[in-house]
Amino acid sequence: MFALATILALLIATAGWHYLFYSRAAERLSGVEEQRLNRLRITLRRAGGIVLLVLGPTFFAGFRTLLPETSFDPATFVALWLSVLGLMAVLVILALVDVRLTWKLRKRQLARSAAGGDA
Repeated sequence: MFALATILALLIATAGWHYLFYSRAAERLSGVEEQRLNRLRITLRRAGGIVLLVLGPTFFAGFRTLLPETSFDPATFVALWLSVLGLMAVLVILALVDVRLTWKLRKRQLARSAAGGDA
């Protein structure tokens, strides 16, 4: 079980690294989206990458507190898992803001195409 948790933590951190340094999807929307909203989207995605990058080791540390070789401290266990839940909540909020920006962009594009199609 700990091997699976370790692999999952590594995958989470790797995803964060990718979002932080290699993901260019938000930058490709610069021609379609207004500049201010595009910068906000890029910042949100990088912040999500940082959260994922921190979430991986925190997740790993949460599972390491369960090992019999370590001295089990309930306060540490609870603090680690509350921080995991907090980081996941921040990640969900960042994703929802990104979805909201995408929804607004799609709504504007539909309004433009409807206005352009009538002319």
